[in-house]
Amino acid sequence: MNRRNQLLTALLVAQLVIAVLVLALPQQAASTSARPLLGELKSADISAFVVREQPEKVLRLTKKDGNWVLPDLDDYPAQADRVSSFLDKLVGIKVGQPIATTAASHTRLQVGEDSFNRRVDLTTPQGERTLFFGASGTNANVRLAGSDEVFLTSQIATFDISADASSWINTLYFTSTQEAVSKVAITTITGTLTFQRVSTDTWQMDGLASGETFNPSRLETILSRVASLYMVRPLGKTPKPEYGMDKPTAILTLTLKSDVSSLAPLVLTIGARDDKDSTYVVKSSQSPWYARVNAFVLEEIVNARREDFLQPASTPTPTTPTPEATPAGEFTTTPTPEPTATPTP
Repeated sequence: MNRRNQLLTALLVAQLVIAVLVLALPQQAASTSARPLLGELKSADISAFVVREQPEKVLRLTKKDGNWVLPDLDDYPAQADRVSSFLDKLVGIKVGQPIATTAASHTRLQVGEDSFNRRVDLTTPQGERTLFFGASGTNANVRLAGSDEVFLTSQIATFDISADASSWINTLYFTSTQEAVSKVAITTITGTLTFQRVSTDTWQMDGLASGETFNPSRLETILSRVASLYMVRPLGKTPKPEYGMDKPTAILTLTLKSDVSSLAPLVLTIGARDDKDSTYVVKSSQSPWYARVNAFVLEEIVNARREDFLQPASTPTPTTPTPEATPAGEFTTTPTPEPTATPTP
């Protein structure tokens, strides 16, 4: 290798070293300067928190006897893994250089006292800590109350922070194993319809009149929908007049087979409909809580009519009489009526 090639090789190596340093040093500096926004706070130290969304959506969660619950909904149980994951993200937020340092930027970045996208209030042994979050794509702008500094974080996004109860709970409200049901009763304002299981795959309808045939498709649809009935959101344990339970819209009663007869029938009571969000209030015999369920899922029960469970009556096809043929070569004439004499006065 001649002198010129050696110099070129050395120059190339130097350029590679410089490139590596340019890329590595800022990252190293950033990782070194990054600090936990909430200091030494651990997720296990948090005993309660409140999530607020604009406009005026508020959800409270509290740790009670070691379990997370929704206190405003009579301690409806929250999913522990969902809460733990959320709190781990919050205490794991690390920040470096702020993207803004003045109060004038808070409204624009959605982290102001009254102009936030999300707000989280944490109850800790050291007192309450409040975080304001602003939307920024899959990242979030974040500000700790008491400071004007705003940071951009990738550890959490605003859509991870929800004030909807359904985001924190198991929304499965009512379950029934179809194979275990031996009898179904549907009660509406028009009366009660009763169905009995004859065999594994066969049902019969009580009270059929002569010539009527049962069509099981509607019943099968109802049973499939209540096999796993999900709520939109839970309500409390206390009945309220607006729930409409004093005059239910419908009641579904599922009686179980004899081999599980020690279990009480499963009863789903359907109350008033809310047209604003297209839900019905329901109360399950399996749960002490009332809940709201999507109206579409329950319409087959609420609007159940006797004729919906019957095969349509067959309509005989009318026969058109065939006109008599006129023999070939003959013509038919219409007789001319004789004139009627007008009497002379």
